[in-house]
Amino acid sequence: MQTGRIAPGFAAAIVFAVAMQSGFAQESDASIDAIHDEIRALKNGAEEAFNAVGSSGKDGDIDSVLQYVHDDIVLVAMNGETAVGKQGIRDYFVDKMAGPEPTVASVHHTFNVAALTTLYGDDTGVAYGDSVGTYELTNGMSFTADTYWTATMVREDGEWLLASFQFAPSIFENPLVDEAVGMVYQVAAIAGVIGLIAGFVLARLFRRRSASD
Repeated sequence: MQTGRIAPGFAAAIVFAVAMQSGFAQESDASIDAIHDEIRALKNGAEEAFNAVGSSGKDGDIDSVLQYVHDDIVLVAMNGETAVGKQGIRDYFVDKMAGPEPTVASVHHTFNVAALTTLYGDDTGVAYGDSVGTYELTNGMSFTADTYWTATMVREDGEWLLASFQFAPSIFENPLVDEAVGMVYQVAAIAGVIGLIAGFVLARLFRRRSASD
Protein backbone atom coordinates (compact mmCIF):
# COMPACT_ATOMS: atom_id res chain seq x y z
CA MET A 1 0.00 0.00 0.00
CA GLN A 2 1.42 3.35 -1.03
CA THR A 3 0.92 6.47 1.09
CA GLY A 4 1.85 10.12 0.67
CA ARG A 5 1.00 10.16 -3.02
CA ILE A 6 -2.10 11.59 -4.70
CA ALA A 7 -3.53 9.73 -7.61
CA PRO A 8 -3.24 11.70 -10.87
CA GLY A 9 -6.99 11.50 -11.45
CA PHE A 10 -7.76 12.90 -8.00
CA ALA A 11 -5.23 15.72 -8.43
CA ALA A 12 -6.79 16.63 -11.78
CA ALA A 13 -10.22 16.72 -10.15
CA ILE A 14 -8.97 19.12 -7.47
CA VAL A 15 -7.39 21.40 -10.08
CA PHE A 16 -10.61 21.34 -12.13
CA ALA A 17 -12.74 22.13 -9.07
CA VAL A 18 -10.53 25.08 -8.10
CA ALA A 19 -10.58 26.37 -11.66
CA MET A 20 -14.37 26.07 -11.82
CA GLN A 21 -14.77 27.85 -8.49
CA SER A 22 -12.49 30.66 -9.64
CA GLY A 23 -14.42 30.93 -12.88
CA PHE A 24 -17.76 31.12 -11.06
CA ALA A 25 -16.35 33.79 -8.73
CA GLN A 26 -15.16 35.85 -11.67
CA GLU A 27 -18.53 35.51 -13.38
CA SER A 28 -20.28 36.52 -10.15
CA ASP A 29 -18.02 39.55 -9.71
CA ALA A 30 -18.62 40.55 -13.32
CA SER A 31 -22.37 40.20 -12.83
CA ILE A 32 -22.29 42.39 -9.69
CA ASP A 33 -20.15 44.98 -11.45
CA ALA A 34 -22.67 45.07 -14.30
CA ILE A 35 -25.51 45.64 -11.82
CA HIS A 36 -23.68 48.56 -10.22
CA ASP A 37 -23.02 50.04 -13.65
CA GLU A 38 -26.76 49.86 -14.40
CA ILE A 39 -27.59 51.54 -11.09
CA ARG A 40 -25.05 54.29 -11.79
CA ALA A 41 -26.73 54.88 -15.13
CA LEU A 42 -30.09 55.13 -13.35
CA LYS A 43 -28.69 57.65 -10.86
CA ASN A 44 -27.08 59.80 -13.54
CA GLY A 45 -30.14 59.76 -15.78
CA ALA A 46 -32.58 60.55 -12.98
CA GLU A 47 -30.39 63.36 -11.64
CA GLU A 48 -30.03 64.95 -15.07
CA ALA A 49 -33.79 64.72 -15.71
CA PHE A 50 -34.62 66.12 -12.26
CA ASN A 51 -32.39 69.14 -12.76
CA ALA A 52 -33.74 69.73 -16.27
CA VAL A 53 -37.27 69.91 -14.87
CA GLY A 54 -36.06 72.04 -11.97
CA SER A 55 -34.65 74.50 -14.47
CA SER A 56 -37.53 74.62 -16.96
CA GLY A 57 -40.47 74.32 -14.55
CA LYS A 58 -42.59 72.92 -17.40
CA ASP A 59 -45.23 70.29 -16.70
CA GLY A 60 -44.38 68.37 -19.87
CA ASP A 61 -40.76 67.86 -18.80
CA ILE A 62 -41.75 65.78 -15.76
CA ASP A 63 -42.13 62.74 -18.04
CA SER A 64 -38.35 62.64 -18.39
CA VAL A 65 -38.15 62.01 -14.63
CA LEU A 66 -41.02 59.53 -14.47
CA GLN A 67 -39.27 57.16 -16.87
CA TYR A 68 -36.79 56.38 -14.09
CA VAL A 69 -39.31 55.62 -11.34
CA HIS A 70 -41.46 52.62 -10.50
CA ASP A 71 -45.23 52.85 -10.89
CA ASP A 72 -45.54 52.59 -7.09
CA ILE A 73 -42.76 55.07 -6.27
CA VAL A 74 -42.86 56.70 -2.83
CA LEU A 75 -41.20 60.11 -2.56
CA VAL A 76 -40.68 62.02 0.67
CA ALA A 77 -39.86 65.53 -0.50
CA MET A 78 -37.73 68.27 1.06
CA ASN A 79 -40.76 69.86 2.72
CA GLY A 80 -41.86 66.56 4.28
CA GLU A 81 -44.75 65.93 1.89
CA THR A 82 -45.20 62.40 0.57
CA ALA A 83 -45.99 61.68 -3.07
CA VAL A 84 -47.07 58.16 -4.05
CA GLY A 85 -47.03 56.82 -7.59
CA LYS A 86 -46.16 58.56 -10.82
CA GLN A 87 -49.34 60.64 -10.72
CA GLY A 88 -48.54 61.67 -7.14
CA ILE A 89 -45.13 62.96 -8.23
CA ARG A 90 -46.67 64.79 -11.19
CA ASP A 91 -49.26 66.42 -8.92
CA TYR A 92 -46.59 67.46 -6.43
CA PHE A 93 -44.47 69.03 -9.17
CA VAL A 94 -47.41 70.89 -10.70
CA ASP A 95 -48.43 72.21 -7.29
CA LYS A 96 -44.94 73.48 -6.45
CA MET A 97 -43.63 74.65 -9.85
CA ALA A 98 -46.00 74.45 -12.80
CA GLY A 99 -49.41 75.27 -11.32
CA PRO A 100 -51.27 78.59 -11.10
CA GLU A 101 -49.68 79.48 -7.74
CA PRO A 102 -46.16 78.01 -7.73
CA THR A 103 -43.82 78.45 -4.78
CA VAL A 104 -40.58 77.25 -6.40
CA ALA A 105 -39.13 79.07 -9.41
CA SER A 106 -36.15 76.74 -9.91
CA VAL A 107 -34.24 73.99 -8.13
CA HIS A 108 -30.96 72.18 -8.76
CA HIS A 109 -29.49 69.29 -6.77
CA THR A 110 -26.09 67.62 -6.87
CA PHE A 111 -26.46 64.10 -5.45
CA ASN A 112 -23.41 62.46 -3.91
CA VAL A 113 -23.35 58.73 -3.18
CA ALA A 114 -21.77 57.78 0.15
CA ALA A 115 -21.07 54.11 -0.59
CA LEU A 116 -21.62 51.36 -3.12
CA THR A 117 -25.27 50.32 -3.36
CA THR A 118 -26.17 47.49 -0.98
CA LEU A 119 -27.68 44.70 -3.06
CA TYR A 120 -30.37 42.30 -1.85
CA GLY A 121 -30.27 39.58 -4.44
CA ASP A 122 -30.03 40.74 -8.02
CA ASP A 123 -33.20 42.84 -8.18
CA THR A 124 -33.16 45.18 -5.14
CA GLY A 125 -30.66 47.77 -3.92
CA VAL A 126 -30.46 50.50 -1.30
CA ALA A 127 -28.26 53.57 -1.67
CA TYR A 128 -27.69 56.66 0.46
CA GLY A 129 -25.69 59.86 0.43
CA ASP A 130 -25.88 63.62 0.67
CA SER A 131 -27.02 66.39 -1.61
CA VAL A 132 -26.53 70.11 -2.13
CA GLY A 133 -29.67 71.83 -3.37
CA THR A 134 -30.02 75.36 -4.72
CA TYR A 135 -33.51 76.82 -4.61
CA GLU A 136 -35.09 79.99 -5.97
CA LEU A 137 -38.60 80.71 -4.70
CA THR A 138 -41.26 82.74 -6.44
CA ASN A 139 -41.22 85.28 -3.59
CA GLY A 140 -37.66 86.23 -4.53
CA MET A 141 -35.93 84.25 -1.81
CA SER A 142 -33.01 81.98 -2.76
CA PHE A 143 -30.96 79.60 -0.64
CA THR A 144 -28.72 76.55 -0.66
CA ALA A 145 -29.67 73.54 1.46
CA ASP A 146 -27.51 70.59 2.49
CA THR A 147 -29.50 67.41 2.91
CA TYR A 148 -29.18 63.63 3.16
CA TRP A 149 -31.10 61.06 1.15
CA THR A 150 -31.84 57.36 0.86
CA ALA A 151 -33.13 55.49 -2.18
CA THR A 152 -34.43 52.02 -2.93
CA MET A 153 -34.08 50.63 -6.44
CA VAL A 154 -35.74 47.56 -7.93
CA ARG A 155 -35.15 45.75 -11.19
CA GLU A 156 -38.33 45.03 -13.10
CA ASP A 157 -38.39 43.48 -16.57
CA GLY A 158 -34.63 43.90 -16.76
CA GLU A 159 -34.72 47.63 -15.95
CA TRP A 160 -33.63 49.34 -12.72
CA LEU A 161 -36.14 51.87 -11.36
CA LEU A 162 -36.47 54.04 -8.27
CA ALA A 163 -38.98 52.49 -5.89
CA SER A 164 -38.55 55.04 -3.09
CA PHE A 165 -36.61 58.21 -2.43
CA GLN A 166 -36.47 60.21 0.79
CA PHE A 167 -34.90 63.59 1.48
CA ALA A 168 -33.72 64.21 5.05
CA PRO A 169 -32.80 67.87 5.57
CA SER A 170 -31.15 68.80 8.86
CA ILE A 171 -33.27 70.79 11.30
CA PHE A 172 -30.08 72.19 12.81
CA GLU A 173 -28.50 73.41 9.56
CA ASN A 174 -31.51 74.69 7.68
CA PRO A 175 -31.48 78.00 5.78
CA LEU A 176 -35.24 78.46 6.16
CA VAL A 177 -34.98 77.99 9.91
CA ASP A 178 -32.04 80.40 9.99
CA GLU A 179 -34.09 82.91 7.99
CA ALA A 180 -37.03 82.56 10.39
CA VAL A 181 -34.78 82.95 13.42
CA GLY A 182 -33.18 86.00 11.84
CA MET A 183 -36.60 87.54 11.25
CA VAL A 184 -37.53 86.90 14.89
CA TYR A 185 -34.40 88.71 16.02
CA GLN A 186 -35.14 91.58 13.65
CA VAL A 187 -38.71 91.88 14.90
CA ALA A 188 -37.50 91.73 18.49
CA ALA A 189 -34.91 94.44 17.80
CA ILE A 190 -37.48 96.67 16.09
CA ALA A 191 -39.94 96.10 18.92
CA GLY A 192 -37.22 96.98 21.42
CA VAL A 193 -36.45 100.24 19.63
CA ILE A 194 -40.14 101.11 19.42
CA GLY A 195 -40.50 100.33 23.11
CA LEU A 196 -37.61 102.64 23.98
CA ILE A 197 -39.04 105.44 21.87
CA ALA A 198 -42.51 104.98 23.34
CA GLY A 199 -41.06 104.95 26.85
CA PHE A 200 -39.11 108.13 26.18
CA VAL A 201 -42.18 109.91 24.75
CA LEU A 202 -44.41 108.82 27.65
CA ALA A 203 -41.80 109.90 30.18
CA ARG A 204 -41.63 113.36 28.58
CA LEU A 205 -45.40 113.66 28.66
CA PHE A 206 -45.59 112.71 32.32
CA ARG A 207 -42.88 115.21 33.16
CA ARG A 208 -44.74 118.00 31.39
CA ARG A 209 -47.95 117.13 33.22
CA SER A 210 -46.13 117.04 36.54
CA ALA A 211 -44.57 120.45 35.86
CA SER A 212 -47.95 122.00 34.93
CA ASP A 213 -49.58 120.63 38.07
